[in-house]
Amino acid sequence: MNKVENDQSIFYQAMYEILNVECLDCKPGWQFEEKTIDHHTIFFIVKGKGEIVINKQLMTMSQKNIFILLPGMKVEAYNTNESSLELYRLSFEIFRISEKTNQYRVYEKDTTFPKEGQIPLELHGSLIRLMELLIESWHSTIKSQQFKGQIYLREIINEILNNDFLMTNESTTRSFEQSIKHIQNMYHSELRLDKLSRLAGMHSTYFSSQFKKKIGKGPIEYITDLRMNRAKELMLFSNDKIRDIARMVGYNDEFYFSRRFKAKQGMAPTVYIKNIRRNIVPLSYAYTDHLVTLGVVPHAAHIAKEFTYITKQVSIPFERSQSWGFQRQALMEVKPDFVVCKENIAAKVRENLADIAPIIVIPWIRMDIFDHLKQIAQLVNKEKEAEEWIYSYEQKVKIARKKVETVIGGATVAICSITDNGFRMYGNRNMGHVYYRSLQLQPPEKLRKELEKYPVGTGINWLPVAAENVMDYEADYLLITAKSKVHARNKLKQLQAYQSWQRHPAVKAKRIYYLNTYQWIVYAPYSVERQLEEAVSLFTESKKVSALI
Repeated sequence: MNKVENDQSIFYQAMYEILNVECLDCKPGWQFEEKTIDHHTIFFIVKGKGEIVINKQLMTMSQKNIFILLPGMKVEAYNTNESSLELYRLSFEIFRISEKTNQYRVYEKDTTFPKEGQIPLELHGSLIRLMELLIESWHSTIKSQQFKGQIYLREIINEILNNDFLMTNESTTRSFEQSIKHIQNMYHSELRLDKLSRLAGMHSTYFSSQFKKKIGKGPIEYITDLRMNRAKELMLFSNDKIRDIARMVGYNDEFYFSRRFKAKQGMAPTVYIKNIRRNIVPLSYAYTDHLVTLGVVPHAAHIAKEFTYITKQVSIPFERSQSWGFQRQALMEVKPDFVVCKENIAAKVRENLADIAPIIVIPWIRMDIFDHLKQIAQLVNKEKEAEEWIYSYEQKVKIARKKVETVIGGATVAICSITDNGFRMYGNRNMGHVYYRSLQLQPPEKLRKELEKYPVGTGINWLPVAAENVMDYEADYLLITAKSKVHARNKLKQLQAYQSWQRHPAVKAKRIYYLNTYQWIVYAPYSVERQLEEAVSLFTESKKVSALI
C-alpha cells in the first residue's frame, strides 16, 4: 500500500461525531458572516447559486461542487441572486487511532482531511439522499435511528473519499497546473509537499493522489526525477564538478546526491559519465534519420508517414497529432537514456517529459546537417560512423558535381516551395543544401545577399515571399516544390497573372520543374543522399523529367 492509500485509510478507520446537520433555505440577501471554522464542515448545495469566500479566495457555490471546510479556515458565504439558495451544512469531528493494541484503542482528535476546499462533484443524487437520511436520523428521538446517523455520515465520508471527483473546475485545474509549473521552475530549491498542496488549494493527501493520476508518479518522486535528469544533462555537457552539479539541482550535500543518484540510476555519477547510451528517443524526424544513418534504430521516435524507409523501423512511432499524455505514457515504458529535440519544441518537451529522461536540445537553425550528425554521434558513441558517412557523401558529391557541371555549368537555381500559406524561397540548407552546397550551383542574387549574412548552412531555412515578388528571384532554373503536381500547377496560375512572370529567365527557357515536397523537406543524411541522386537526374536527364510548363 502506498503512502497516499495508507493516509486515506486512516480516515476509513476513524471515528466520526456528528455535531450538527441542517438544511438551509437561504433567501436572497442571505449572508454567512465571516468566521473561523471550528469543526470539519461540509457545504452541499441542493439548488440555486451563491458565493463563498474561503481564506480570502472567492468561489461560486452550485450543484457542481461540494465544499469541505477544515478547522482554522476563514469562511463567509452569500446569496447574491434573486432566487433562494438551498444547501446542507454538516459539522462533525474526526478521531483517529493514535495507539492500538490487542486490549485497547486510543483515539485523538484530527483536524485534517484528504480533501479540502472546493471539490468538483459527480454523484449529486446519491449525496442528497444520504443527507436526507442523516437529517432524519439526527432529529429522531429514537436511539437506534440516531445510531444510523453515524452510519450515514460514514457513507457520506466514504462517498467523498471513494468517488473519483473530476477536476473540471477551472480555478481548481488552474491552481493544480500552477503547482506543477512551480515544481518545474523551482525544482532546484527546497520544495515542501504542504506548500505545494496549498498552492494547488488542496489537502496534501488529495494533492498527492491527483498528482499521481495526472503525472503517473507522486510529487516527491517527480521532483527527484527532474533533479536527476537535469544532473545527467550537466554531467555530460559541462565540465562542472559533481559537488557543483549537486548544488545546481537542489542538493547541498554531494555525498547525499551521489547516494540518491546511484539509487535511481543503478550507478554512481562518475560511472554514469563514462557509460555508453544507445536508448535515444528523437522527437524530430530529421534526428531519427541521423540515428538510423549511424546504425542506431530508436525504439520510439517521432515519425512522418510519408517517409516509410525510416518510420517502418521504429517500434513505437509518434505522430505530431498525438497528445503529450500519450507520448509520456509510452516513454515511461521505454525508459530512454535521452530525449533529443529541436529548440522550437524544447519548452513543451521539458514541461511534459523532463522527469522521464534528460532532454538534449540540438539547435536546428544554428547548426547544419554535418554538425547535427556529429553531435548526435557523440551522444551514442558513434563518432567514427559519422566521419565515415560524411567522407562517403563527399565522394558522391564530387562525382555528382562533375556530371552536373558538364551539362549546365555554373547555372543559377531558384527553389520556390508552395504551401497552403503562400510561397517560400529556400536557402542553402534543407531543400537548398544539395543544389547550393553539394552541387555548388548559384542562388538568385537577391537570395545570395541574405545568405551571406550567416555562416554557410545556418541562419535561414527559407524566406517568405509574396506572390508578386517571386519573379524577383531570377535564375536559369526555377524548381517548384509542392505536395502534388496538381497543387503546383494551380498555384502557378496565380504567378502567371503577373506581367513580370514572362520576363523570368527560367520561364523564357521553359526550365520550371516540379519537386515533391515530401521527398525534399527532410534535412538529414539518408534523405540528402536520395535528393542528390534526384538532382543529378533532373539536370542530366531532363528529357525524362516532366517540366511544369
